[in-house]
Amino acid sequence: KLDSTMPLAGPVTLVYFDIRGRGELPRLIMHAAGQSFEDSTDKAAHEASLLFGQVPCLVDGDTKIVQSRSIVRYLAKKLGLCGKSEADELLCDQLFEGTEDIYEALWPTCTKYRGGSLEAIAKVLAEGGNVHKFLKRFDGLLQDKTFLLGADISYPDLALYNVLTVTDTSVIDPQTYLKDNFPNVKRHFDSVEAHPTVQAYISKRRPAFVPFTF
Repeated sequence: KLDSTMPLAGPVTLVYFDIRGRGELPRLIMHAAGQSFEDSTDKAAHEASLLFGQVPCLVDGDTKIVQSRSIVRYLAKKLGLCGKSEADELLCDQLFEGTEDIYEALWPTCTKYRGGSLEAIAKVLAEGGNVHKFLKRFDGLLQDKTFLLGADISYPDLALYNVLTVTDTSVIDPQTYLKDNFPNVKRHFDSVEAHPTVQAYISKRRPAFVPFTF
């Protein structure tokens, strides 16, 4: 059985840019779990801790972690968002990777530096496109479920919500694209937003990425 009572050592600081990007899922996880932290943009102050010279970086007491997926897994395990068993943890890991497949399919289509375009966005969102096909899988997994593990929220729920909101609604509009194509994902989206600690954070979130701004 998983020990879900392993508190962070603290104090906790998340170092990232003043955007959602790869820092937003760690923020969502900590807000969902009620974990206090400093949200810092001072990369220079932590330069010596950046293994690959990149942020995000999570500082937990004397522990410093880089690479966004490593940070996500560390926080989720420490904060009890991996389910209640080793089987749950393994399933969460696979579900999280599925959300990352959506992220990696969507993000390049929305950015100038990755050669994005409106045509590229339309292609991945259309039936048979990489975003569409993974959302179809998630829609099936969410049949008759509130969250991916059932009644309790876990970090892949937050990861799925995050990838659907990392860009503005000109890309994925929950009220049209999700509702019309993936009703279970839309219901899940609403359930995550309605979760009390997530709901309290939504109004404080940084703006979503507007396509082709860089």
